[in-house]
Amino acid sequence: MKRILYRMATDQVNGPLAGIGIFFLWVLSCVYGAAVKRIVFFYKKGIFRRRRLHRPVISVGNLTVGGSGKTPLVMFLAQILKDKNFKPVVLTRGYMDKGGAFSRLEGDEAAMIRRALADVPVLVGPNRFQNAQDFLKGHAADIFILDDGFQHWRLARDMDIVVLDAVNPWGNGCLIPRGILREPLNALKRADMIVVTKTNLAGGDTIQEIKTRLAVLCPDQMIVWARHHPVGLRDVRSDGAEDLSFLKGKEICSFCGIGDPASFQKILTDLGARVKEPVAFMDHYSYNNQDIRRLVERCHENHIDTLVTTEKDAVKLIPFLDIFDRTIRLFYLKIQIALEGDEGEFIQRITHFSQH
Repeated sequence: MKRILYRMATDQVNGPLAGIGIFFLWVLSCVYGAAVKRIVFFYKKGIFRRRRLHRPVISVGNLTVGGSGKTPLVMFLAQILKDKNFKPVVLTRGYMDKGGAFSRLEGDEAAMIRRALADVPVLVGPNRFQNAQDFLKGHAADIFILDDGFQHWRLARDMDIVVLDAVNPWGNGCLIPRGILREPLNALKRADMIVVTKTNLAGGDTIQEIKTRLAVLCPDQMIVWARHHPVGLRDVRSDGAEDLSFLKGKEICSFCGIGDPASFQKILTDLGARVKEPVAFMDHYSYNNQDIRRLVERCHENHIDTLVTTEKDAVKLIPFLDIFDRTIRLFYLKIQIALEGDEGEFIQRITHFSQH
């Protein structure tokens, strides 16, 4: 059902029955939009109270559902702050992953951040204010990074960063559930900075459209352009490194459970991989034994000995490693944010907010 609703929201289905469903989704979008508008108004007027921590807070959020590249940016910010001798702490909501071997109130993104930045605390839970308060009772922190925080109005922040996916920045322009927008586009005016990600995966016409739209919507905000840059290929079993050139000309199977599977496939293709049988699960998908067996069968049927997935998915595969055939090599592609142009102004802006 979730996949069908997503296909309707992204205009991937048509026909009379789909039209009826899309109409009802549009009605629900109107109700949702009215509720969001009222909530924002109440917070703006102080009717709903915002809680403020005694440390700076930088929020990283997005305007749409799906994979905008928010988590790599959170990791990028945490690394910058560490390099500047700050002690960053990540606040994330997590989610209750129902079913599968990875069931707990955490999720793949929090596990991915912990794996990549072992010395950066990641606090998981819906009450991010209380989690931060409890942490400060026994630990030191200079700044909190609020993951997925643009719509988390109850926690005050010193800086709002909004991430836009250059490949699909606002979908069909409709609010969820008819579209993928969490808020109307004019909500971008609340942002202090906008980071447009995956610019290397989008066409020139799309980039120009984004520039034109942002010039009208938020002419005073700092706009940062960033690429999704593959930096390594790692063995899921041993975490050993393989050069990216390993993929050039090689037939592989790929799979992922992220919000933007097409971008992942494009990165693999750009690296020279010959991708056969790509499998796309829903975002935050919880794998089970049957899923893994089917993936292995696909490899055997196509005489392929290499499986490649995302770093976010890799953290969920540990309980299933015994099911993967030893004749099949299992890798994850490590991707980082790479800013276009001079990083100096971006870093200066981040550290400026971190000191207040």
